[in-house]
Amino acid sequence: MNKVKPFRKLGAQEALFVELTEKSNGAVQLAVFFRTCRSLGVEELLKGMEYLHNLHPMLRSRVEKNHHAYWFCDVAFKAIPFEIKHDALPLNYQEEFKRLGSKVLELDKYAYRFTVYVNEHEEVKWIAFMVSHAAMDGRSLLLLVRDLDRYLRGGAEDESSASIMKKSVVDYVSSIKHLNKRQLAVGDGNDISPKWPVEQAVNASLRKGCSMYRVLPKKLFSLLYLLSKHENVQVTSIYNAIAIIAAQSLPGFRSKAELMLPINAQCLCKHQIERDVIGECTIALTISLSSNETSLDLLSLARLIQRKFYLQVRRGNFFKPPIVPDYSLVDIEHLAKDSSTAKGYFPSGICVSNVGDIGEYTGPLEFFDFGVVMTVQTHGEHPIMLVTCTIDGEGVFVFGYCEPLVSKESALKYVEKYMKILREFSESNDLYIS
Repeated sequence: MNKVKPFRKLGAQEALFVELTEKSNGAVQLAVFFRTCRSLGVEELLKGMEYLHNLHPMLRSRVEKNHHAYWFCDVAFKAIPFEIKHDALPLNYQEEFKRLGSKVLELDKYAYRFTVYVNEHEEVKWIAFMVSHAAMDGRSLLLLVRDLDRYLRGGAEDESSASIMKKSVVDYVSSIKHLNKRQLAVGDGNDISPKWPVEQAVNASLRKGCSMYRVLPKKLFSLLYLLSKHENVQVTSIYNAIAIIAAQSLPGFRSKAELMLPINAQCLCKHQIERDVIGECTIALTISLSSNETSLDLLSLARLIQRKFYLQVRRGNFFKPPIVPDYSLVDIEHLAKDSSTAKGYFPSGICVSNVGDIGEYTGPLEFFDFGVVMTVQTHGEHPIMLVTCTIDGEGVFVFGYCEPLVSKESALKYVEKYMKILREFSESNDLYIS
């Protein structure tokens, strides 16, 4: 019997995500919940899921580790765990996110699992994917929903059309010549980044990944969009500024703040990473803000963050050792182990990711009309993570946090403060409607 050959070695960021998942109680597992809007039976859905599995190599992936970690893409669909949930409607997103996030993926056997929520007539109403962030990012999950929708409409594509990351995102980005030279971080000179305290320090085995979401109605999102155009400031920068201002509601708020901003590496690696690739191609940069800067008004802070963001992108400050192409797996394991230990502080600041308009990834969908995406936060890196997107003209805001590092009461205060600022800011600027 011929031994199966690995697809390729894991990149440093992929290896770190695998170790975080294994050592920090499911950390960085990526969840997407999508709601159906047409009649759909379980059998039909499962056929669609098998089609997706056979179409995309990363859905067939698993990890083997020796001195290095390697991807193998040989997992059969029958090996993928799934469950069909009855009597679970209407969907309690908060409870289901916590429940599914606490089930750690066995990455040496498979890279995802899924849950199907059915009504009393055995019709599918919600689908939840839980995937390894090392294998796929949020953009990839949206493409999977697109492909599933196409299959259900009878428009499935040939399996040879699927695209895969032939190299890791660290390898792609590190190969860009003008990003090779390491620069100083954008911040306050020699200031040390603030470390916001946790409410209760525990190790990873006692942490629970939690999430909740809110929706900004179409009218208010339209007002916000018109305002951003009038003021020449991106909506993303407004979201980032509100994230900092709303953080004043957190018990551990410090006036010196830090933002982590994930971005799609396809924007940097023009023509190298295919548009429809299924894989992990997200990178992140960090912006530091002084006490004077966090006290600015919303628009001034948004403009400042926008300037710092583009300066940081030009400087190429995306990875810190050991997240480098020639990484040591031992160093990655030590880094992940450190994240799992009890600490009295959050190593990083608030994380904000704006996915943008979902329709730009999926095109028109016939079987699905709403969805939310969030990663499990049991690594304890951020006080809050926020993932934003637009679906059919509505703004969707998904908040992630980790109990008991942040209590549910504190997270709820933050969410309500964030949405209050957002609504009031949008409503106060209706003069921009022509």
